[in-house]
Amino acid sequence: MNLQGLSRELSLYLERQVPEGLLAPGVVWSLVLCFGVAYAFYYLSSVAKKPELVTGSKNFHRFLQDYCPVVTETYYPTVWCWEGRVQTLLRPLITSRPYVQYRNELIKATDGGQISLDWFDNDDSMCYPDSSTRPTILLLPGLTGSSTESYILHMIQQSKDMGYRYHQLHLLILSFHIISYHITFI
Repeated sequence: MNLQGLSRELSLYLERQVPEGLLAPGVVWSLVLCFGVAYAFYYLSSVAKKPELVTGSKNFHRFLQDYCPVVTETYYPTVWCWEGRVQTLLRPLITSRPYVQYRNELIKATDGGQISLDWFDNDDSMCYPDSSTRPTILLLPGLTGSSTESYILHMIQQSKDMGYRYHQLHLLILSFHIISYHITFI
């Protein structure tokens, strides 16, 4: 039997078995199920992983494992958007921007530079009504981060819910001493 005869017979068989073609409900659900199972297998075998912990000393490695158990757990990113660069591109499009009112503090440095600090005092805190005992979260965002980024606003919202206050040091600093301090520790 030649190849043309075989393909014609296969075509006739498929037409008898699936009269509606590939858009028949059974065929569509079979394809969706096959691709879903394949994607789930790929996600569980290649995407979801335990973080690789790289430290300078074994003591620090052991300390992290003992006191930060999350570093030994498997990380499962969102199933529909697991790649970091895609998350970075989609985040501004799909996240809300809670309203936060800051108090800005501008400090003049001895070398003539300026340091800008944004504060969210959370004066309405029920957990810590006394501001002297209220925990403070200090956040140092990346070079392009600011107090108006949606991920920052959401962190502030979560810290507000926990009763904390928030403090952010802007990295657009005009003081040489603070810049060299920042570079030393990051």
